Amino acid sequence: MTKDAELYNVPRGTAYLTSQQIILYITYLVFYALLARVLSKQEVGLFAVLALIQALFVGVVSGSFPSAATRFISRSIASGNPEAANGVARTTLRLSLTILIPVFIIAAAFSPFLSGFLLGAIDPTDLLLVTFVSALFADLMLLYAAFFIGVGRYAQTLYQNLLYVPLSRGLGLFLAYLGLRVFGVMAGWAIGGMVTILLSIYMWHGRLPSGGSYPLRPILAFSLPVFVSMLITLGWQWGDMAIVYLLLGPVILGPYYLVVNSVSFLSVLWIPVNQAIYPALSAAHSADDIRGVSDRLASAFRLINLSVLPIGAALAAVSPTALAIVYGPQYVSEALTMSILSVSSVLAARGALLVTTLQAVGHTRQYVGVTLTSTLAFLAIVGLGALPLGTLAGAIGRAILSFLIVGLAIFALRHAVPTHTNSSMKKAVPLALGVALPLLGLDQFFLHFYHPSWLRSSVQLAILFVVFVVLFASFSRQLKVFHHGDFAMLHDVLPTGLRPILKRIQRMIIIDKQ
Repeated sequence: MTKDAELYNVPRGTAYLTSQQIILYITYLVFYALLARVLSKQEVGLFAVLALIQALFVGVVSGSFPSAATRFISRSIASGNPEAANGVARTTLRLSLTILIPVFIIAAAFSPFLSGFLLGAIDPTDLLLVTFVSALFADLMLLYAAFFIGVGRYAQTLYQNLLYVPLSRGLGLFLAYLGLRVFGVMAGWAIGGMVTILLSIYMWHGRLPSGGSYPLRPILAFSLPVFVSMLITLGWQWGDMAIVYLLLGPVILGPYYLVVNSVSFLSVLWIPVNQAIYPALSAAHSADDIRGVSDRLASAFRLINLSVLPIGAALAAVSPTALAIVYGPQYVSEALTMSILSVSSVLAARGALLVTTLQAVGHTRQYVGVTLTSTLAFLAIVGLGALPLGTLAGAIGRAILSFLIVGLAIFALRHAVPTHTNSSMKKAVPLALGVALPLLGLDQFFLHFYHPSWLRSSVQLAILFVVFVVLFASFSRQLKVFHHGDFAMLHDVLPTGLRPILKRIQRMIIIDKQ
C-alpha cells in the first residue's frame, strides 16, 4: 500500500463521512418534519428564500477556496512538504477573510433596501441581517472542513458537523417555537455557526508545522475557473427554487423546498464517497497514476449504482405515504414531484462524482463548460414549465440537469481517465426493479383498497420498510450483488460494537463466502 493510500484512506474516510451524513440527515429529517408543523407554508417558503440567500452569500464569498485548499494541501502532503501545506491553508484563509469581511459589511448596510424581496415577511431587515451573520460563519466552516479533508483528517469534519447541525437546527426550532418564527430559525443557525468555528480553530491549531509558504498565483489560477463554476452550481442547486418563488410565490415554494430536501437525504450514499475520494484522486493524478484514478472511480461508481438506484426507486414507490407521515397530509400533493426526484437521484450521484473528478484532475475549463451548459438548459426548462406544471417542472428540470452533467462530463474526461460510470449496473437495475415494483403495488393497495382503522400511516410505513429489507436482501442474494470485499472495508473502520450487526447484514445478502 502506498503512502498516499494510507494517508487518504478512502474506505476509512468514506466510513467516517457516511457516519456523519447518516446522523446529519436524521437531524435534517427531524428538523424539516418539525419545521412543517411549527411554521406555516408561507413561512416555510420565506425560510427557503433565506436559505437561498445564505447559499448565494457563501458561494460568492467562499467560491472555490475550499476546493483549492483541499487540492493544494493534499498535493503538498503527497510530495512530502507539510510546510507548503500549511502555507496553502494560511493563504486561502487570508484570501477568504479579505473578501468575506467587506462583503458582509456591504450586505449588512444594504439590508434595508433588499428587504422588499421578502414577500410577506414581518421583519425583513432583521431576517436578512441574521441570515448574513449565519452565512459568514458557514463560509469559514467550509474552509476549515476543506483543511481537514486535505490532510486526511476525516474525523475532524465529523466533529464539526456533529456540533453544528444538531445545535443550529435544534436551537432554531426552539426559538421559532417560542414565538420568534423564521427569525428564530436563522438565529439558531448563526449561533451554531459561531460555536462551531471556535471548535474548528481549536482542532486545526498545530495540525501542520508552522512556517512555510505557498505562492498565490497557482491557487488563483485554479480557483478562478472553479469559482465561476461554483456560481453556476448555485444555479442548478437553487435556480428552480428562485423561479418557483418568483412565479408561484412562497406558499408553493415551501412544500417544494421540503420535498427537494427530503430527497436530498439520499446524498448520504454519495457525498461521503466524493469528499473522501477527492484528495485521493488529486494525489494519484499528480503522480501520473491514471490506473489508480480509474480503479478508485470504478469502485465508487459500483457503490453508487448498487445503493442509490434501488433505494431511490424504493422511495419513489412509497412517496405518498412518506410525505403524509413526515410532513402531514397537506403535502401529499407533491408525491409525483418526489418520485421523479428520487428515481433521478442516481444521475445526480453520478454527476456529482464526475464533476469532482474534473476538479481533481485539473480540468477546470471543462468543469465550467459542463456545469454552464447543463444549468442553462435546466433554468430554461423550469422557467418555461413552472406556470403550467408547477413544481413538476422543477423535478423534471433537475432530472434533465443531472443527465446532461453526466453525459457532458464523460465526454470531457474521455481522453483523461476511464470513468466506469456503468460499473455493476447490470445488477443494479434488476435489484431496483425487484425492490420498487412490489413496494409500489403494496403501497397503492393500502392507499386505495385496504385501509382499516388500525392501519395508520406510521404502521403502513413500518410494514413497507420491513418488506423493503426482505426484498433487498433476497434479490441481493439471488443476483449475487455484493461480495465479502465490500464488507471487509467496512469491518475495518466500524467500532467494535457495530461489527456484529454488520456480520448479520452480510449473512443476509451474501449467499456463499469467497
